[in-house]
Amino acid sequence: MDFNRYFTNDELTAQLNEWATTYPNILTLGVLGQSYEGKDIHLLTITNKATGADTDKPAVWLDANIHATEIAGTTTTLRILWELLSKYGSDEKVTRLVDTSTFYIVPRLNPDGAAWAMAAQPKYVRSGVRPYPYEKKMDGLHSQDIDGDGRILSMRIPDPNGEWKISTKNPRIMEKRKPDEMGGTYYRVFAEGLIENYDGYVFRNARPHQGLDFNRNYPFEWRTESDQYGAGPYPTSEPEIRAAVDFVAKHPNINAGIAYHTYSGVILRPYGTKADDQIDTNDLWAFQAIGERAKELTGYRTVSVFHDFKYHPKQTITGVSNDWLYENQGIFGYVIELWDIVGRATEKYERKFIDWMRDHPHEDDVKIFEWILANGPKDGYVDWYEFEHPQLGKVELGGTNNMYTWRNPPHAFMGEEAERNVPYVVALGEMLPRLNVHQFTATPLGNDQVHLNLIVENTGYFPTYTNNMSKKRGIRTVRVELDLPEGAEFVQGKRKTDLGHLEGRASRSGIFGMGGNGTDYRARAEWVIRVPSGAGAVKANVISDRAGTVQVEVTLG
Repeated sequence: MDFNRYFTNDELTAQLNEWATTYPNILTLGVLGQSYEGKDIHLLTITNKATGADTDKPAVWLDANIHATEIAGTTTTLRILWELLSKYGSDEKVTRLVDTSTFYIVPRLNPDGAAWAMAAQPKYVRSGVRPYPYEKKMDGLHSQDIDGDGRILSMRIPDPNGEWKISTKNPRIMEKRKPDEMGGTYYRVFAEGLIENYDGYVFRNARPHQGLDFNRNYPFEWRTESDQYGAGPYPTSEPEIRAAVDFVAKHPNINAGIAYHTYSGVILRPYGTKADDQIDTNDLWAFQAIGERAKELTGYRTVSVFHDFKYHPKQTITGVSNDWLYENQGIFGYVIELWDIVGRATEKYERKFIDWMRDHPHEDDVKIFEWILANGPKDGYVDWYEFEHPQLGKVELGGTNNMYTWRNPPHAFMGEEAERNVPYVVALGEMLPRLNVHQFTATPLGNDQVHLNLIVENTGYFPTYTNNMSKKRGIRTVRVELDLPEGAEFVQGKRKTDLGHLEGRASRSGIFGMGGNGTDYRARAEWVIRVPSGAGAVKANVISDRAGTVQVEVTLG
């Protein structure tokens, strides 16, 4: 199947319906909720229905396209979904994962914004389409396609006080003016658009009329609009985010979550608000170990938002999905920023991401321009042309067409970008905690009494908890419930027994021969029961919020 493409809402719905019809035994197409405009938000549940309910298995959560223009995430989640569907029954690893795990996938959390971004005459908004914070547009410049060519480019106007000039390296692009530079021809550069309430003299960039940022609306350290732009009037005020939060909170079997964004080619981990020394040490070690594996599989570095991805060194980012997943739900949460045009063009993959956006050598701009000419769409870069602006008079429109160069890969590169994320998601599925009953025996003691011995183990990399949530008692411990045959009774022990949490292989020493950790991945329970002769079997239901449910029985007699 070709993934060098992007899916409109209608195309997405058609593709998901086709797969749900073709793979009914392992795929369920449902609805997470409705958007502001009433569009269905698709939810895919992938698991082998014959081996148990989705909620009885450890799970991974994937969502994408929370930001309107970041449509590469949708294609990426579809590529991951296709891996699970198409290889089930033929690939041993995929088959095992679908049999024993669950994947919840929301390929487009923001169908309203995506529809605007992909329209013939697009409108680019950060997230949703609801007017916010005010019903009326604020004064200033609002970006839009003003000449009706289906693109939103840049406008340039000659201005002796402008901060840009025609490049000394290539006259088709612009170069930033040096601090002490005087005496040349300079320009102001703005987004293509119209000015609300222009007085003919002064204007500024307006706050967008659709000013919501869904990834500031999650209920972790949420701050008001005055402190956190785009946060919404209150946490989960937006139906899209409320639907996601409700679902995740009601599914404690979710252990790990990924939100797909663009761009930078980096994996972001918690926190956005705290330094690493404030994260539980064992959880931090697990985040770091998983991050190293992620880099091996995707080529993306894993970094802390607080240390490496803040937009301003003295400001923190709050109300975001991965912090909420970890802090409030005890889920290892990540944001993957797909696509890195800067790295592709300059090979500066190890750069400081936000620092580069603030300042970088002009040679990098030249390399990016040349890369777009060689690899981008035909209109990936548009040479400047005159246009009679209805308010500003003669301007020039042109520059980079960002939608399929910066914000998303050119179509020819989309499949490759999606492909590199498949092994990591499969690996994350393999890391999930899983319950296994190592032993369940019944030993006669005489006088109609039987000794039951149960040994349960976690065969996964993740433990059945995160330390952060364990301290808050936010994740229930592993427990076992016995169902006795009719007429049997407990002599020692109770029907319900708490086994505590089970460790995995996370946060273990990397030095061979330094003691080890014993068998803390195992737990044991025992009972003595009195049974009448020919009583049948005892059933044990072993239950973990995180590692799923296992049922086993032992015959008496």
